Amino acid sequence: MSPRTWRLVLAAAALPFLVLAGWAAADASSFADVVADFGAENDHLVHDFAASSATFGIALLVAIAAPSWRTPILALAVLWNGLHAISHVVDVGEADPGIVGPIEAVALLATTVLLGWLAWLSAQEAR
Repeated sequence: MSPRTWRLVLAAAALPFLVLAGWAAADASSFADVVADFGAENDHLVHDFAASSATFGIALLVAIAAPSWRTPILALAVLWNGLHAISHVVDVGEADPGIVGPIEAVALLATTVLLGWLAWLSAQEAR
């Protein structure tokens, strides 16, 4: 992949992390109602998610300026996103409304696969 394409891909990968982080940080209640209604609302945990999501979004942007960081950052994003996906698979039936659980679980699994492919591709190019 060309350096320009990597910049675009990394920026595109960072965007959802940053958008979700901004939403969760700015309006934890709204975020919990729409995408994180898995039981009792806990603004602190929503803010923790915001911090984690912002960390990965910012790290992916850092990888644009520091290509040698690209593979490790993508690998960590795969790990975090994959563990996050597992928690959504385990709690798939706990979401309200019920359709949110399967949608989020599938979206997180698909994102993990995509990030994994990007990490693999980046590692191959680094060789």
